[in-house]
Amino acid sequence: MSGRAWVELDLAAVRHNVTVARELAGVPLLAVVKANGYGHGAVDVARAALAAGAKGLGVATAEEALELRAAGITGSIQILGSFLPDELAGAVEARACLTLHEPEDLQRVRQAARRAGRPLPVQVIVDVGMARHGVPLEEALPLLEAASRDPGVHLTGLLTHLPCATAPDLSLTRARLARFRRLIASAAVSGVLPAQVHAAASAALFRLPEARLNQVRAGIALLGLDPAQCLGEPGARLRPALSLRAQVMRTRQVGKGVPVGYGGRWIAPRETTLALLGLGYGDGLPYPLTQQGAEVLIRGQRCPVVGSVMMDYTAVDVTDLDEVPAPGDVATIVGRCGEAEITLVEQAERAGLIPYAFSCGLGTRLDRVVLSESAPAFRRVA
Repeated sequence: MSGRAWVELDLAAVRHNVTVARELAGVPLLAVVKANGYGHGAVDVARAALAAGAKGLGVATAEEALELRAAGITGSIQILGSFLPDELAGAVEARACLTLHEPEDLQRVRQAARRAGRPLPVQVIVDVGMARHGVPLEEALPLLEAASRDPGVHLTGLLTHLPCATAPDLSLTRARLARFRRLIASAAVSGVLPAQVHAAASAALFRLPEARLNQVRAGIALLGLDPAQCLGEPGARLRPALSLRAQVMRTRQVGKGVPVGYGGRWIAPRETTLALLGLGYGDGLPYPLTQQGAEVLIRGQRCPVVGSVMMDYTAVDVTDLDEVPAPGDVATIVGRCGEAEITLVEQAERAGLIPYAFSCGLGTRLDRVVLSESAPAFRRVA
């Protein structure tokens, strides 16, 4: 048994999802493990993804790249996010590929290459309509030309991000992809098209075959999540990799009409048995689950969350269970319990969040345990 609340990571599910994505894409896969693997555990997700055939890893920052290197991961790493000048030393130390987001980045990387005494690998990202990062389309070809002849860098790729790939209507996304394809053609004519060209992340990988080009990126899909319920039949083959569980700390009886929790937001409609779980918003359970009809699984049955999610605890109505839970019994907030299941997508929707935000918010107080076929017992992760 782990501590009072913990996250479980199913490595077999990660490997399965990587295999599904690779087979569907038909081109090399970059496994994105930024934000601590979307809250699942970057190092373990990265190892599982590489073992299942991912060609490399994507992160957001130099710090994340260094964490993977410190764990002994030797595969290729691309820093997808923009960078500050003082972050370049970490990127160089991690031997990571940098992504150029503006023409000025080329000069910054050139200076870092001079200090490192070797050319640094770079890719160019193009903004086709997200207005977050990336070179404007009209500046992309000159930057590709400059990078291709700069002795301080090794230009390895060209990419973009499609921000509306989960929308029901894909016409806008197709128009943006067409703009990127025109740039690809121009770069090819000019002789500056790099080897790797990628546009599809998780949603476009499944929904837009024409966006797969010669490489794809996937993050959330490798963890078995379909945030917009848009992936269709191939997405149904994905397996959720994360479970969230907590122990029952104590139970108590309250009478009809008794208010429960902060502010008395929930009033017992009958004689009620409450179970107090050792998990709250201090552990990353979203406070907005308060009074939103959320449930947990105890002994394979759904039990409603009542009152306010507290910092350290959450109250659950267990009156309808055949037997009153005992301290130490396990409640499943996300995952399977017997034949029943509560998905991360369901809990995130109850909290008014996207699944990324739910999983990324899971706190450091939670124990992290990894499940694998070769280790049926929990392995505690620092």
